[in-house]
Amino acid sequence: MRKKHCIIGMICILCLALVLLALLSGGKPSEESLLRLKEAAKDLNAYRITMKLDDEKHTLSITEEIDFLNRTGHPLTDVQLRLFPNAYATEETSPAATDELFDLCYESGFAPGYVTLHDVKWNGERAEHQYLDAENTVLSVSVPEMKSGEGGTLYLRCVVQLPPCAHRTGYREGTYLLGQVIPTLSVFENGAWRQDPVSPIGDPFYIECANYSLSLHVPDGYVPACSFFLHQDKENVWQGSGLALRDMGLCVSNGYEMAAGNLDGIQIRSYAKSGANAAQAVACARKALRTYQALYGPYPFPSFTVAAAPFAPGAMEYSGMAVIDESYFLKSQWDTLELFIAHEGAHQWFYALVGSDPILNPWQDEALCEYALLRYTEKNYGQSAWENLRFFRVDSPMQERIPGGLTPASPIDYFSTLSDYKAIVYGRGAALLIALDTFLPEGTDAFLRHYVQQFAFRTASRTDFEQCLNAWAGQDLSPLVQDYLDTKMME
Repeated sequence: MRKKHCIIGMICILCLALVLLALLSGGKPSEESLLRLKEAAKDLNAYRITMKLDDEKHTLSITEEIDFLNRTGHPLTDVQLRLFPNAYATEETSPAATDELFDLCYESGFAPGYVTLHDVKWNGERAEHQYLDAENTVLSVSVPEMKSGEGGTLYLRCVVQLPPCAHRTGYREGTYLLGQVIPTLSVFENGAWRQDPVSPIGDPFYIECANYSLSLHVPDGYVPACSFFLHQDKENVWQGSGLALRDMGLCVSNGYEMAAGNLDGIQIRSYAKSGANAAQAVACARKALRTYQALYGPYPFPSFTVAAAPFAPGAMEYSGMAVIDESYFLKSQWDTLELFIAHEGAHQWFYALVGSDPILNPWQDEALCEYALLRYTEKNYGQSAWENLRFFRVDSPMQERIPGGLTPASPIDYFSTLSDYKAIVYGRGAALLIALDTFLPEGTDAFLRHYVQQFAFRTASRTDFEQCLNAWAGQDLSPLVQDYLDTKMME
């Protein structure tokens, strides 16, 4: 009952937030979208999070309650979580300390990031717990045997030492990147908890949809940018909640200026060190969401946030949010900023709404987003712009000499460089979607819209994708899919 009441409470908070957004922006939230979000949120696990940022020590204190329901179909004697910040503890394990990224991420040299656990409880009682991997990113919490359909509340209290690193988790010059910073439930699959290593290539985060509420304490003058709407209460604490999110994006900075816009009741916000740059990002985001709604169906959340941050890899998607390196917010880089926002915006359909396994099948969101970016370019700038972008982002990667054994369907741990990963998974993967356009009676866009409808707020496997494709096409297109995704191209 407690879990049900928490979810109802979070839905009420979200409804209030939607009303506030409508008043602020003059927009009206879609009743259909709100009902779909409420329905998706039913019986999901719920995270209730309190955070406090210490700007002097560069630490983040976290108190977290997770309402967990065992829907695995198996009895459980432990619940496993991922503590991704522990990957930043050493140069050998940090996903930011590769040859390609080290100097860009660690401007002042390497310093560790890590989690210090202070308290772990299950249903109010102290719980035995242990790390299961050498990097301390997999935490097993012992629980009394829990049958499928039963549940409980996991409580954790910890402090994260943030590294001086321009990466998903870290800080630089008054801006804090707090992606994947909270202890997060692992995915239970094929009779076991997933324990994948934190790869420096791709996005090594396999996460299921959940409901989130956040209470955030930040130093005076700091402003947060989040996956969902946050408001300051009388004690200057930032509060908010979001439903059916794949994850929670969060940045905090002492120099943010905010710009806002609206699209069909969707509140669009951007945070940057310049109001003009923030406004430009809002315009780009509005154009991207409008294009993708026409192509692939309604945007799934009540708001979309774009945040500028020192982020060496370039850009990163979260549910309801995109983080983009602040260098692209300069006026001279606005064309590139638009492309980044369009790609990360597409991830709101292919990642946040329709989940996939980004570790074993990274093509299943990245290739689809690259194809969506091409369609965005054609819809807004015409055939010539589409052809130019296709040449650079698809045709050229198809001609590159790639190390043997790598294909668009390779898992992320097969890749040794980011450049190979992007060329193969993004570029060659998108070639499949272009090829499908000639085989599908209504084109690839119509199929992707159907795919989104079929798997909204769920996780689709490659088999799901192929079966959905074949049913839609009325023929077996698996040989074509395999030819593009699995064929090894010679060096």
